[in-house]
Amino acid sequence: MSRARIAIAGNLHWNAGFSQTVAAYVAAAPALDCEVAVAAPLSRMDAEVPGHLPLVEDLGWATHLVFMFEARQFLTDAQRELAASFPRNRRAVVDFDGHWDPVASAEDDGSGPSTESWRALYRELSDLVLLPKLGGGLPEGAEFFKCFGLPAEVHRPPLSGDTDYDLQYIGSNWWRWDALAQVVEAAAGADPALRRIRVCGRWWDGETCPGHEAASTSRAGWLRERGVEIHPPVPFGRVIAEMGRSLVSPLLVRPLVAETRLLTPRMFETLASGSLPVLPADAEFLAPLYGVWAQDLLLGPDPAATLGRIAGDRPRYARAVAEIQDRLRVEYGYRQVLADLLAFFE
Repeated sequence: MSRARIAIAGNLHWNAGFSQTVAAYVAAAPALDCEVAVAAPLSRMDAEVPGHLPLVEDLGWATHLVFMFEARQFLTDAQRELAASFPRNRRAVVDFDGHWDPVASAEDDGSGPSTESWRALYRELSDLVLLPKLGGGLPEGAEFFKCFGLPAEVHRPPLSGDTDYDLQYIGSNWWRWDALAQVVEAAAGADPALRRIRVCGRWWDGETCPGHEAASTSRAGWLRERGVEIHPPVPFGRVIAEMGRSLVSPLLVRPLVAETRLLTPRMFETLASGSLPVLPADAEFLAPLYGVWAQDLLLGPDPAATLGRIAGDRPRYARAVAEIQDRLRVEYGYRQVLADLLAFFE
């Protein structure tokens, strides 16, 4: 085959992780002697995207066409008709949010497309549906694809020195209240206790997301009563650096992600930050990423004891995370992620 040129169709907003993933593909492409660009006729974009990502107006430029979906079905009827003109055997669908998986309907509030609607769309677009579902158990008709990788910006966990916070979570409360509350209580009971705690994001202090009250429920004042600082969302582009200001960062996943075992960009950002990640029970499916150190970083049946052990032996766990980073830099570097995508077309 001639030099591969991948046109990506998506609903792109520059302040969203999905756009950053596409940017990482673009950066990795020269090392594989290929090109990656956004298929402008088949994409929705905010005003910032064209300034950061290469665009192609003519689908004839591409050797492969890859549709990437998150929460929204973004293609118009005219765009679907245009997509049909591209050779079917060189089209693929990347299902970031697991809509192909029947389990995903468990979080459906009835306001969006049904699972069958998603499946019908994917079947129309391609015979190749790719899911970042870790650990097997893929729904029929889908194949595993990593989708995400370790960011280029990777910080080594320091072996010593002070941090601004003992424990921190960056992200909004979307089905995560119970998980965060459990970690906060464990931090107070740890020996040594983790007392300097910060949470950054929306819906952590009693306010809720209109129309999604169940997903964003929290107890007003509960965190502040326990000395937890509550801050607004971290500005875009600062997530990894802000994570690195804390000794420990729990990796909280919402129930749907735990049940479908989907990878997300935040899983790799946490590892890249230089903070020490800990895994609640719902995130245990990530053990293959952590390898031999997985059991040491699981909160387990006694989260307070685990947090105390990690805080009390920082050099050991800093070296452990550095080892994980080194391995994932190879296994989940974006050069490898992009090579895996191209291999589906061989």
